[in-house]
Amino acid sequence: MAVSYADAAAWAGVVSSVIFSTTALAVSVRSLRHAQRAADAAERQAVAAELAVPPAPPPVSWQAELPRTRWGEIGTPYVIRNVGSEPATGVEVMSRGFKISRIEGLDEGVVLPGASFVVILNEWISTGSRTNEILLLWDGQTLPVGIALPPRPPEPPPIFVKTTPIIR
Repeated sequence: MAVSYADAAAWAGVVSSVIFSTTALAVSVRSLRHAQRAADAAERQAVAAELAVPPAPPPVSWQAELPRTRWGEIGTPYVIRNVGSEPATGVEVMSRGFKISRIEGLDEGVVLPGASFVVILNEWISTGSRTNEILLLWDGQTLPVGIALPPRPPEPPPIFVKTTPIIR
């Protein structure tokens, strides 16, 4: 039996096509594994991104601040700001054992988001001590909510000038 070069070329083509096919199969299996790992990582990243999104602010939320300038009257002014995302209607300010001297800027009980009003408290006159919160009630809120007041800076000591009598 004689070996023909045509048969050898045909067998070489068959062997090389089997080698290339096997290599292509191995590469596609490996690529599939990497694609699956990438898809899993993308899914984990999407879940983490959803968890990282902060929740929406409450519809009505309050923050108390000290004003930048002091009024020349008796009492402590506090700026009460609506830091929520919706307007507050029917707002009522209630005291807990102290006297509210005056409320400014609370027109018809409506406070828009980002807007504020001023409450002037006479703390020392009523109770002899300072309060640390006021109570607010608004439409949609069934119980009064305590709003923490920032600490008031201490009053500066009075200035006394020592004088000596002039002897003539």
